[in-house]
Amino acid sequence: MNAERLRQALASRKVVYGTWVQTPSPEVVEMLGWSGWDFVILDLEHGSYGAEGLRHLIRAAETSNAAPFVRVPLSSPHDVGKALDLGAVGIVTPGVTSAAAGASAVRLTRFPPHGSRGASPSTRQLHYSAISFTTLTAEDAAQPLIVLQVEARLATTDLGGILEVDGVGVIFIGPYDLSTSLGLPGQFDHPKVREAITEIVNRAEERNVAVGIWVPDAPSARFWVEHGVRFVTVSNNELMLYGAAAELRRAVDG
Repeated sequence: MNAERLRQALASRKVVYGTWVQTPSPEVVEMLGWSGWDFVILDLEHGSYGAEGLRHLIRAAETSNAAPFVRVPLSSPHDVGKALDLGAVGIVTPGVTSAAAGASAVRLTRFPPHGSRGASPSTRQLHYSAISFTTLTAEDAAQPLIVLQVEARLATTDLGGILEVDGVGVIFIGPYDLSTSLGLPGQFDHPKVREAITEIVNRAEERNVAVGIWVPDAPSARFWVEHGVRFVTVSNNELMLYGAAAELRRAVDG
């Protein structure tokens, strides 16, 4: 799914499915795209690669028709502009606990006077100057999709403010961090964890903001889609490979 189709799907309240890429392999990204995932999130926070490897992963996502997002850790805000220059359709910002933090994340993706993104006329996004820079600054220009991760119970104290941040496209729930902040690490099906997730989903629905989540498997994905989540990420490339390899190894022993 290319960037424009992804935007249209979210705007029309359709569900889109993606997964995370932890391994710096263009071949892995291509396999994920060709296997039908709508988008991939290239993970600079937990993946074993940095911004210098992004161009090849983004190119592989485009080739295989998977929209490329990039998660940029809070410690590396300068990598936001690099990811967009290379062609990322959106930025995933982890650990957002306040409206101020959310607004700061959005500003990193916007050019002045609306933000602080640096300008260059010869980026990969602009096909190395074949496309005019003014296409990015025009009033009707499509802006990067902003995914703000609400990962701790603390964030719900300012959830209303976060949902009001101008430019937010998706509020994303990280269940590992959320469950850990509730004293229930990894217990995604615990009633308290489900209650916290449901609260976020319901409040976002009231503001017409799409909600995303990470889930480990297909049954969990179906459960949260039925409860209103529309930007669903399932597993990651390492978990997929290890799980399939381990299952096959057990099977050959009968």
